[in-house]
Amino acid sequence: MGVWGQPGRPLLVLREVEDAENVRSVPEFSEISGSSEGFVRWILDEEEFDSIFLEAQECIFVDSRRVRTELKCLNFADLEICTSFFASLILKLMDWGGDETAYYVVLRPDPVLYFYKNFNRYPVLEIGKTDTAESYLAALNEDPGGSPSDAIGSHWWTCVIAPHSLRWFVHVMRDDTDDTGHLWVPREWVQPLIELHPGLRLNTF
Repeated sequence: MGVWGQPGRPLLVLREVEDAENVRSVPEFSEISGSSEGFVRWILDEEEFDSIFLEAQECIFVDSRRVRTELKCLNFADLEICTSFFASLILKLMDWGGDETAYYVVLRPDPVLYFYKNFNRYPVLEIGKTDTAESYLAALNEDPGGSPSDAIGSHWWTCVIAPHSLRWFVHVMRDDTDDTGHLWVPREWVQPLIELHPGLRLNTF
């Protein structure tokens, strides 16, 4: 488990507190099971998927420095996105950004040629501002259709989490190092996030 994890101390809603110890999370991803029905929504419509996919590609262009931005990048370990702590962080970012929804999008394996071809659904989840850490993790761990090992929280190499506003976003590439998770946020959010969450490190590239 990464630096944010501390077994036996579940955190369901991130709170702004003075003592950073109080915001370290969480159940292991493997401990979460069950259905996401009625909470996090799978994207099934092709037109809706295409729009979200293009936004995810824009995030990658920013992260690769091909598109200029005023956002600042914070690094974290890639597998943190599959923790209760990170689920709560997403909900906090949505609250700060005034976002009703955000989207978890798997880009590799190919969302169409692999996921849609095999499971008749896109590897995209809509996260609502009233969702919970449990519903987020349950959706990531959900069997997409006769193949539990293809759950989109475990079978991915590259993914993006972002709201339509793109005021903030996450781009994650699976790797053995602990800095391939990139969180892009407005400058004024950087210091509060680092103070609250010691697993985040300012990218100085």
